[in-house]
This record gives sequence, C-alpha cells and structure tokens, in this order.
Amino acid sequence: MTYDESVEVATVAKHLADQSHQFTQYSGVRPNGVALIIAGVDQKGESIYVTDPSGTYVQYAAIAIGAGSDEVNAFLEKHYNSNMSLGDAAALAIAAINLKAEPKEGLNHIKMAKVTSEKKIFERVSESDLQNYSKNASKFTTS
Repeated sequence: MTYDESVEVATVAKHLADQSHQFTQYSGVRPNGVALIIAGVDQKGESIYVTDPSGTYVQYAAIAIGAGSDEVNAFLEKHYNSNMSLGDAAALAIAAINLKAEPKEGLNHIKMAKVTSEKKIFERVSESDLQNYSKNASKFTTS
C-alpha cells in the first residue's frame, strides 16, 4: 500500500479484526472487545463484514449483531435479495430494526446513512426519505 491509495473494505475489516484479537491476548486489556459491522464501497464494489474479538472477519450480504440478532438475521435471510433497490433495502432495514425494537412513536430512534457505488461518499438519509422507507417497510412484515 502507498500513501493516499484507496484501501479495500476487506483490508480494513482484517486489520480491525487483527487489532481486536491482539488485545484479547492480555488479561484486562479489551478495548476492542466488541463485534463490528463494517460496510463500504471499494474497487470491487459494495461489501459488508462483521468482525469479532476472536479476530475473525466474515463477509455478508445483510447482517445484524447484538441481542435478538438470530431472529433478525433469519428475517433478513428470508427477505433480502441482491437485486433489491436501495429504497427496498432501506425499507427492509427499518422492518428488521422494528422487528426487535421496543414499540416507539415515529422514527427518532432510527438513523441511517448510505454509501452508493456511484458517489462513494457517506451520506445521511434525510428524515423525509426515512419516512418514505418506513411506509414501504410494512410490505416485509406482512409476508
């Protein structure tokens, strides 16, 4: 790698997993003792990785981590397909969040961002777009 060269998402995931694992070797030193979801766009396209403190990193198409993730991952496995539009994927994400979240009014508990292959920049999703995605999320909960 050279200075100012773009880096692949897999390289970032591997480095973070290695660092996490390195710090689990010493008693009382676990600053990175968490699982992480790392997503991005590089020369190879879009990708999502999950790292864990053991130093492993695995690529997924759609994934959830944390409490209730088994049920959410089963939901994602059932409804996700690689040909989905960005809008449908965002609606599926909202449906997945609402699957295990405590019932809440509105969408203040959801923050969303996107990185598209075209722009390759991190953009926050607006509240109005979140509202539109939320309306479409119900099609995933009824099937």
